[in-house]
Amino acid sequence: MSQRPSQPPSPDHAPEYPATTSTVVFLVATALVVLTQLYLAIPLIAPVGRGLGGDATLALSTAFSLCYASGFLIWGPISDRYGRKKILLCGMTLLILTTACCAMAPNLPTLGVLRGLQGFSAASFAPIALAYLAEALPITHRPTAIGAMSTAFLVAGIVGQVFAAAINLTFATWRAVFLSSTILLILCFLSLFPTRRMVEIPHATTAGSMRQSFVVVGQIVAKPRTQFLCLAHVTVLMSFVAMYSALGPHLGSIGMSQSQLIWLRLAGLPSMCVSLVIGRIAARIPIGTIARASFIVAALGLLLEGLLSATLWGIIVASLVFVAGIAMAVPTMITLFGQASAPYRAGGMAVNGAVLFIGASLGPLAARLPVGFSTLMWALAGVLLLACGCVMVFQRLSPPDER
Repeated sequence: MSQRPSQPPSPDHAPEYPATTSTVVFLVATALVVLTQLYLAIPLIAPVGRGLGGDATLALSTAFSLCYASGFLIWGPISDRYGRKKILLCGMTLLILTTACCAMAPNLPTLGVLRGLQGFSAASFAPIALAYLAEALPITHRPTAIGAMSTAFLVAGIVGQVFAAAINLTFATWRAVFLSSTILLILCFLSLFPTRRMVEIPHATTAGSMRQSFVVVGQIVAKPRTQFLCLAHVTVLMSFVAMYSALGPHLGSIGMSQSQLIWLRLAGLPSMCVSLVIGRIAARIPIGTIARASFIVAALGLLLEGLLSATLWGIIVASLVFVAGIAMAVPTMITLFGQASAPYRAGGMAVNGAVLFIGASLGPLAARLPVGFSTLMWALAGVLLLACGCVMVFQRLSPPDER
């Protein structure tokens, strides 16, 4: 990704591929901060519940995830019609405002509404940023940039939990987490928009109707093979969020402190790097085979976690295996959605994001099932193995050249 001159050319003579290395770096950093807003709910459910009086699961986690998932289906088509930068600026502005308002929520119903609005506005980032990178970078640089973006989405799953737990522990109030997030989001906003790092691409906008964009999404979902892919994909973040949501209470029951729990959450971070090498592996092994293997690896991690749930080191090792499987699954499933939705890949990415985060909204609810920690881990492992079966069916329904 070559650097452009410090003074960019006028819009009339804008380069075909205006994104620079700094554009990618700041978009990836912003992706990390935006997705942190989803995962910070995991360690905050208990303190928010104590502070506002009640079970905060629906208000703090489910409301955000469901609205985030639905937002994927809306923001992408809007940006297709009106331009990436313009719509992302609106989405980021709304995200900053709603995040700041979350810090002042007086009760759980209000927090639920605000978290829903926050989730909907946060959903503007991922589909627009991914589409922008696909348009603003030369084709040879796109896999690296999109791989970095996907890694940021995954790393946010760990960083978001650690960030929220550490801020809450330091300031002894969950409201400080949302205030800190607001400051970080403002810094991200200032790094992208007042500068010329993100340049609008006039030819990227479409003259067609938005209705046609939504029709395309419906056509993609109507395909039987896409439906099997959706059934598999919904389990990815459902299992991830459910595992970490249940892990905190379980470790508390065996005597671990909050500071120790922070370090344990960080233990899964190295496994996230697996996603960075998926592109190289896919050059030698069919992407569908990697997808099936990812679900099997994640299921194995959960089986081990259930068996070794009484030992700290057993949980650490098992969580490393599980997170590695999830880190393999996310980029491979994105690729399969691209194949299944061709030539309407933008619509495919919208469906991909919606299904992925519907799963995230189910995770906290799964974690609250009246079963023991080990039983929950084994049940989630079984669900992941069923997902592997769905990927196999998807492949059988696919054309021979895509298997």
